[in-house]
Amino acid sequence: MFWLEVYKSLGNFFSPLFGFYLTLRGGIDDFDHLRLGRIPKIPKSRIWIHSVSVGELKAVEPFIEDLKKRNYKILLTTGTRSGFSLAKRIYEKDPSVFVTVIPFDFPQNVKSFLKQAQPKAVFFVETELWPLYINECKKQKIRLFWLNGRISDRAFRSKGLYYTALSWMIGQFDLCLMKSLEDLRKATLISKSSNYKKMKGVCLGDLKYDKIPKLKKIKRSELGLKNEKVIILGSSHNGEEDLLLDAYSYLKKKFKDLKLIIAPRKVERKTHVGKMFSEFNTAFWSENKSFDWGNLDILIIDKIGFLAQLYSVADIALVGGSWVKRGGHNPIEPSFFGVPTIFGPSMDNFREVAQYLVNSGGAMCISSNELLDVIENLLTNKDKRKEVGLFAFEAIKTRKGVSKRMFNEIETLIQ
Repeated sequence: MFWLEVYKSLGNFFSPLFGFYLTLRGGIDDFDHLRLGRIPKIPKSRIWIHSVSVGELKAVEPFIEDLKKRNYKILLTTGTRSGFSLAKRIYEKDPSVFVTVIPFDFPQNVKSFLKQAQPKAVFFVETELWPLYINECKKQKIRLFWLNGRISDRAFRSKGLYYTALSWMIGQFDLCLMKSLEDLRKATLISKSSNYKKMKGVCLGDLKYDKIPKLKKIKRSELGLKNEKVIILGSSHNGEEDLLLDAYSYLKKKFKDLKLIIAPRKVERKTHVGKMFSEFNTAFWSENKSFDWGNLDILIIDKIGFLAQLYSVADIALVGGSWVKRGGHNPIEPSFFGVPTIFGPSMDNFREVAQYLVNSGGAMCISSNELLDVIENLLTNKDKRKEVGLFAFEAIKTRKGVSKRMFNEIETLIQ
């Protein structure tokens, strides 16, 4: 294939330049060494799972647990620093899971990595697909699966070389386990548009539904909270804190005991967020975990991997990335804890889940202009909060068991 040969040539050309670039940027650390292909000694692994970052890593945890119950040895790779850090923390003392970083998709890296790992089956999670890894796996007759597969609107509308590459990659998988019927439809249409091998795909649900029951509920007393009303803004992006600042400034005058917890999507933005709310008494999670809420208005979370549990103390949850064009973040987590969940119109990455929750009465899709009124109504009406939260909890509970259904579908293929 001409496009794949071009891709390989570009990889060979840019491979030596990446190390030079990273050195100029500020030096090469351990994470960079792994990405550049300086591969550690990897235990022989039967199953390789590639989960690029924090969100995908959380989603795939139940599937990893199912594999472990069946005594599979697992190689888990990530592609971001935050994902690598969280994966190491989760599986630090687990001898059945080896965690490392996927090297860049350059020809020499791919061959060296697969020679070390020697997997019998490979799972690429959600949108993280790499042509050379896929091509080499097929050459070596390694079973390939697309786990919790997702097609973004942008990818579906794309044209040219990327669309051609995507249509080829979809056809290489032994089975595509798509997270929604819409994603299955998109992948099927992309596959049919090419002359390559057509996809084999099913939709068994979103793995994120299975992650939730494993979360530990946090007691309010653990955070020093009593009967205060708590709003949590989770995975917020630039522009969304500004939106909530205006609303909180107004609501605080009416609800004296109203507290706000903000978890920025990127923790490095914590200082910027803190300055935005400087007129209020603000603290960071890392500074102290015993908070005097009598003298505190706003808590900023600067710890990765903690937000899902934190939702359990909320009276209202706001899901970030949805009032700016980021495609939204996971609304399942607060819904599981029976928390009324609100998000904006940009939920493309969780379209099916968001629509399901709205239809069930457990969540609300609200524009920025409506946000203040909706929050005020929920804070005023305790019965309404309980009703919406109950609908949310029941909606999530009915969709569990995705991981087991997926394993049953692929079990005979990975023997």
